[in-house]
Amino acid sequence: MFSRNRVTFMVGLVSALLLLIIPASISAQEKVQVTVWFNDDELGQCVKDTVTAGFNAFSETVEVNVELQPNVNDTLRTALAGGAGPDIIPVDSPSYGQELGRAGLLVPLNDYVTQYGWDERFVPWALELGRVEGELYTLPDSLETLVIWYNKTLFDDNGWEVPATLADLVTLSQTIADAGVVPFSNGFGECLDCMGSLPGAFINHYASGEVMYQALTGEIPWTDPVFLEAITLLNDMVQNSWFNGGTDRLFTDSFNTAHVTLGSGEAAMYLDGSWFNPDYVFGEDAGNANDYDWFPIPTQDGEEMYVTGVGAAWGINVTSEHPDEAAEYLDWAFSPDAQAERFNNCNFAFAPIHISEDVFAQADPRTARIYAAYGEAAANGNYGYANWAFFPAAMGTAFNEDIQEVFLGSMTPEAFLSHMQELFTEAQADGSLPPLPAR
Repeated sequence: MFSRNRVTFMVGLVSALLLLIIPASISAQEKVQVTVWFNDDELGQCVKDTVTAGFNAFSETVEVNVELQPNVNDTLRTALAGGAGPDIIPVDSPSYGQELGRAGLLVPLNDYVTQYGWDERFVPWALELGRVEGELYTLPDSLETLVIWYNKTLFDDNGWEVPATLADLVTLSQTIADAGVVPFSNGFGECLDCMGSLPGAFINHYASGEVMYQALTGEIPWTDPVFLEAITLLNDMVQNSWFNGGTDRLFTDSFNTAHVTLGSGEAAMYLDGSWFNPDYVFGEDAGNANDYDWFPIPTQDGEEMYVTGVGAAWGINVTSEHPDEAAEYLDWAFSPDAQAERFNNCNFAFAPIHISEDVFAQADPRTARIYAAYGEAAANGNYGYANWAFFPAAMGTAFNEDIQEVFLGSMTPEAFLSHMQELFTEAQADGSLPPLPAR
């Protein structure tokens, strides 16, 4: 039998252990739980394992739970329409974020801008992309531009020179086609709406950033001859089968097929974004001895310029019970350190924030050179406007869809631009034009 002293001792010991255990348990439970959705892919998993894991290890008060979704964009739209969704909302474009802000589905962020100094952290024009009538609803993410990636080995072997002007590009494309090589490997089978990047690139580089600004502010119409010439030029190149050998493959090939076609040398060039990483389709591991590089999309006058765009934006769900904690995570995710880690470990383009050149230390020099060249050109005013970031939402959607009809011959370039003007005029009338930073 236990003695009274021994019982008293055991009770005291258990009580002491509980005092040690319970605070730790309560402490863990006291962390506010916040949710965010990422796409269920390699990138989503990488951001979860780096940025979010880093935040959770750092924060003593907040735990961010990542839920990977098979198609986060579609899932978000369905959830938000039903008044649900995660605390932190990643959207696929600033224009969609503005749409959600107008609908009252996002928390205004103005107070957090002051609290965290976001107006000092982001480059001057960036926060304007998330504003609606002066209220900030989203933070812009993933700084992007468009370039032409090319099979350098193929160019060197054939003596092909990098073109400086659009006229040079047309001549080069004909030369490449005459050699039995496909000029451009682009294929959009798994994302037909991504095809809008082609006309977006051509109208910017044919017309110039200044002319694009005039159209986006309503000073000139989208039916202006300069835009018609740009779309006609692009359509002629498509009809010449210079893009993936014709519309059949342009409309059906996957991105991976387009990449492999470039790496193998079946095609010479690929018009795509700064986000593309060609390493996996070039070299010994890919079964070839080819190398790659890139050049800026040519302009009419040969002056180097780059489209400015952001590929995503982040906001806070108006139904969130913990907006302050969600903002704390956003502040972490958009810090220079977290952005650098994401860029180097996940190959995820950084947000338009002020960031040290040291971030490029681990990057492929070719990728680093894109951002250096883009930054220099932008500083000199030689930049354009990505359709996915600066077009009104309805116009942006139609831009992506209608160009497919142009390529298939069921819509003329004139009708295409007339429809763009109609949608732009409607956006002007209802006040839904995205904010456009002054040049």
